[in-house]
Amino acid sequence: MTIPHPRIALVTLHDVTPAHGDRIFMAIDHLRGLGVQALNLLVVPDFHHQGHLAQDAAFCRRLLKVLGPRDEIALHGFWHVADQAPRSAGKKAVASVMTAGEGEFQDLSYDQARTRIEDGLAVLQDALGMRPRGFVAPAWLDNAETPRAVRDAGLDWCEDHLRVHDLARNRAIFSPVLSLASRSFGRRWGSVAFAEVASRTLTAGRVVRLAAHPNDYLHRPLVDTLGRVVERWLTTHTALSYREALACTSES
Repeated sequence: MTIPHPRIALVTLHDVTPAHGDRIFMAIDHLRGLGVQALNLLVVPDFHHQGHLAQDAAFCRRLLKVLGPRDEIALHGFWHVADQAPRSAGKKAVASVMTAGEGEFQDLSYDQARTRIEDGLAVLQDALGMRPRGFVAPAWLDNAETPRAVRDAGLDWCEDHLRVHDLARNRAIFSPVLSLASRSFGRRWGSVAFAEVASRTLTAGRVVRLAAHPNDYLHRPLVDTLGRVVERWLTTHTALSYREALACTSES
């Protein structure tokens, strides 16, 4: 496809679930209003065991109604919460920094990961009538078995904090993800300051990634920061879906 800029912005809304209700659609409207015409939506089948997609037909209808022709749905874990605390001290330390007990795929075996992915795909097929082509582990916390399980489940891509993994072409695209933190006052203001600096630095990259979360929309400074980052990046990069981005980068 022909794009206005040879560089690509992947703008993603995480934690798409009935449990977040109207905040999902507030976020979609906000990002759309900033000019994001290809939005990537990460859907959780049963967020924290509190928002099963198949049990909320009204949410599903509303989500399908607001999807644009270039938007992409991806699977985002199954419950978005870990079954148990990480076994190793190192993983516990990483999980405590990155998330509040949401590293669902961090300690799963290959068989566990593949089963959970396939179960999640079945829920999205039943509830939304579509089968995603990509997977993102909650909080980007997984292990070496997860990409193999994603590929063997028939999907084309997954990602971590630093790279997008094009499983169909056996390559990785370096692109550190920029995400805000909403859990505490200190984390919010720290992430706002970091985002202002990092978004300018990352602009030099061919592919930039921004991850928005529904809880960002509870805090005005985070919403304003998301707006500034998107507006900055869309002057030099074109917002694409993952399927568009992988197709474009494979041609160059």
